[in-house]
Amino acid sequence: MTVVETTGDEGDLSADHTEFKVRSLDWSISKLIALKNLRIALRYPANIIVWGIIPLLWIAPYLLMMTAIGGSAGNTYFSEISGFDDFIRFVVIGWFVYMYVDNSIWGIGNTFRWEQFSGTLEPLFLAPVPRISILLGGAFSDSVQTTISALVLLAFSCLLFGVTYSVTMILPVIIVLLLMLFALFGFGFMLAGLIIVFKDPSVLTELVDAVVFTVTPVNYPIEVLPKYAQVLSYLMPATLAIGIIRELTMTASFEPGSYLLGVLGLLSLLALFWAVGLAVFRYAEHWTKERGSMGGF
Repeated sequence: MTVVETTGDEGDLSADHTEFKVRSLDWSISKLIALKNLRIALRYPANIIVWGIIPLLWIAPYLLMMTAIGGSAGNTYFSEISGFDDFIRFVVIGWFVYMYVDNSIWGIGNTFRWEQFSGTLEPLFLAPVPRISILLGGAFSDSVQTTISALVLLAFSCLLFGVTYSVTMILPVIIVLLLMLFALFGFGFMLAGLIIVFKDPSVLTELVDAVVFTVTPVNYPIEVLPKYAQVLSYLMPATLAIGIIRELTMTASFEPGSYLLGVLGLLSLLALFWAVGLAVFRYAEHWTKERGSMGGF
């Protein structure tokens, strides 16, 4: 039997290694992942501008249809059920907020799938770092890109359609957006878990996106949905966020009671989505590792 003697330097290195502890959440890892993704995105800055313009083409059919039916200001029935008299301003806010929902479905949920395509998924899972920190890093970078795209969408909408919103409500709007965004992170964790199990995310992501878009009041008031769909809609953080932001920016009025109620609702959904999202992701990770299918396609 061969005995290998260790030098003092190796002993010191071993001591350093024994002091390393895996944390349940490491913000430094999230920062590194976010910076890495943003550097890649900055290699193609025109993409962010394009993704601010493309949603205008998505919403154009709704705007043109409603303008043809009821005029640019909508009609009496729309005003009665929505509480607003300007359909174009109503829809633009809906799309502005929904871009963050779309990001949580296509961006955060597909983080590990893209790492798999890059050939870096297995090294990431072998590294002694929290998986949630990696997902959060991707979520942060995607959120920065989505914010730029959403602001481009809003700016072009103001220029092309002449819509205006109250800027005095910017602080309460930012608070609502942040709460919704963090709640959507939990939603993204759940999708990431499902995707590492089912591998090909295209069909699953399309299905989830279609269902969420249908029940979220982006282009129409929630009151036009069937009762069961309204219940499902209120489980989506974006439903509360869109309602609050429309009220703040379109009426320029701030009612502390209803605002606080909405914030409490978003906090509840945030806690629910994180609990469910983390549980689903951890179970999916364990299930995949147990079967040795982490790197499989």
